[in-house]
Amino acid sequence: MTTTQGPQHRTRIIREPPGRYPISLSLRYRATSEHGVLLGFGQTKMMSSKDIIFTAGDGLKPGMVAEIALAWPLLLDDCVPLQLVFDATITGSQDGVAEAHISAYDFRTRRCFGVFEKSPTCAFRVGAEHQ
Repeated sequence: MTTTQGPQHRTRIIREPPGRYPISLSLRYRATSEHGVLLGFGQTKMMSSKDIIFTAGDGLKPGMVAEIALAWPLLLDDCVPLQLVFDATITGSQDGVAEAHISAYDFRTRRCFGVFEKSPTCAFRVGAEHQ
């Protein structure tokens, strides 16, 4: 929710569209167009079941097909890091903020190199294959 000063100094409240939620998670993206592949990192600003708004570098254009992977904050079985991966189409981009329509999503495990997970019940050691 944002407040702004309207005409005659009345305070007006602007609400997020229904079904969109402010959330801040780290993400990476891989977008493709007829000119090639664009890789980048960003941060979510707002999400719904159909759309995502996120900070991004320059170069994302409407119509580009993208895979967007969010670092999910919860662990699988209290020890395996997850990512939420979207197949999406970029619908707009301006001033370092992009919007995309989500066509599919899926949870996947994510790598953490050489890290012991903190849960005492977790028998899984991430990165053990590198020793």
